[in-house]
Amino acid sequence: MKAAAHCAPSAGGAGPSLAFTATVAGGSGVQSLKALVWPASSGPAPRAGETKAVENATCRTASSTTSLCTYGMKDSAKDAAAMPGGTRYVSALATAKDRDTTFAPSAATFTVEH
Repeated sequence: MKAAAHCAPSAGGAGPSLAFTATVAGGSGVQSLKALVWPASSGPAPRAGETKAVENATCRTASSTTSLCTYGMKDSAKDAAAMPGGTRYVSALATAKDRDTTFAPSAATFTVEH
């Protein structure tokens, strides 16, 4: 995971309130990257199986084995204000074209501040 950040949305709600980028590599190439954001206070990290149903990041092929992936999640100003502050983690499940998977329970860390 290259970077993860949370920013409060503007009054108009423009732009993502969570954004991250990742460089993902696999010998057969990259099929997908799924990400799940979770608060550190919620307890143990999710398992790989729990990330299978979450949204895909958008991945752009950089080479035959590497992709650059980005993900953005929008919150309304009201939802962002109600979100408790604190540490959040991004769990990531990468799937290669040959169906091999790699799971990182805490691929990135960021802090929600108000």
